[in-house]
Amino acid sequence: MELQELIEKFKNQKDESAPSYEEPGVNMLDAPIPGQSLTDEPGNYPWEHPPQTASIEEATDAVYESLMKEENMARMFTLLRMGIPIEALVKVITFSGFLEGKWTVDVAKLLEPIVAMMVAGEAALAEIPAKVNMGDAEDNNFFTDMAERKLDMKQDKELKKMNLEMSPLEQAKPMAGLMTKGV
Repeated sequence: MELQELIEKFKNQKDESAPSYEEPGVNMLDAPIPGQSLTDEPGNYPWEHPPQTASIEEATDAVYESLMKEENMARMFTLLRMGIPIEALVKVITFSGFLEGKWTVDVAKLLEPIVAMMVAGEAALAEIPAKVNMGDAEDNNFFTDMAERKLDMKQDKELKKMNLEMSPLEQAKPMAGLMTKGV
């Protein structure tokens, strides 16, 4: 009889330690069904329209102008100082241009090395030690080369500007070289 009494005791006893069931806030099965995007009306997104430019040169100019804005430059330098690699920034820049309908995805892929050189050059000029990609520890030679090329381009531009500002008589006057001194 002892067993019968024990069974009756547990039968009548309520278990308060068992948690009550609550519906989760996010349902993992609440997602679009496969192919649902094919039933949407075409033209809802910018990348579903013709791009603003199909030219790599125009896209390069647009990216350069955007990067040279003070607020974008500050953001870029902050991200580079935080350790975000150049490769990641470049992919974000080029892919966001595609998502905004500025250029096609193939132009975005072709822009990647050009934009990487832009970002690396600016980082080197600002003397920011930046990673090229996730596996890169420190590629200082790359940054030094980019800084030198950027400096050469700036000096070249300044020289051309000075030549345009000089009068034709000043331009025609021969410059004295090392060999003419001391005679």
